Amino acid sequence: MSQDPDFQRLKDSVRAGRVSHTGFLEADKAAELVARLRQADISVTVSGGYPGANRRIVTVFPETIPEATTPLAALFFPDLAEETGLVAGLRKQIDASEIGDSLKHQQGFVVIVLAKAKARLSETINIQGRELNFEDLTLEHLAGSRKRQQVIVPSLRVDALGAKAFNVSRSYFTKGIAAGNVTINGKRAEKSSSAEAGDEIYAQSIGRMYLNSVQGETRRGNLKVLIDIEKA
Repeated sequence: MSQDPDFQRLKDSVRAGRVSHTGFLEADKAAELVARLRQADISVTVSGGYPGANRRIVTVFPETIPEATTPLAALFFPDLAEETGLVAGLRKQIDASEIGDSLKHQQGFVVIVLAKAKARLSETINIQGRELNFEDLTLEHLAGSRKRQQVIVPSLRVDALGAKAFNVSRSYFTKGIAAGNVTINGKRAEKSSSAEAGDEIYAQSIGRMYLNSVQGETRRGNLKVLIDIEKA
């Protein structure tokens, strides 16, 4: 497998003892990169500014550092009726790789950006011919939550894990798999696909879950697994 530039650059940074990060990546690209980094025993964190984010930043750091993340910021445009032109307006001042998700919030829209990119923005953004001001919003105000819990599943098949994690029927989650809306580490999941510790399962418009560890079996042979859940 050829090594993409991000993977090699991040790997070299860690070997040199430095913290480094990508620009914003789409969900499948971020998940695939994270899986490769973890296979190379590289410490990594991922963040999109809020749980369930699609576009996310991948950050790597050497073992001498407990943890590292890349600072992000939320720009709130109050009274903005529609999203059209919002990202295009920001791209006139900062790079596309510095811009994450945009989402509806209260009576306006929020855009996630790299904190260092926000410092380069002017006080107003031209959105389809209108000069609009934005307000700073703390990331904690955004919707969604991440939680860790132990669940009991009959197997590590993706349909079983996804149904349990997102509290939907197995048949409903299987339909999402068949429609191509579910990935494992960025690659399209199949009905019979299984996961293992360290894998990320992403379900479009539902959220993502991480299989943290398998903690044993019940008396009936089911599996006790620890998962982290981010709902969209």
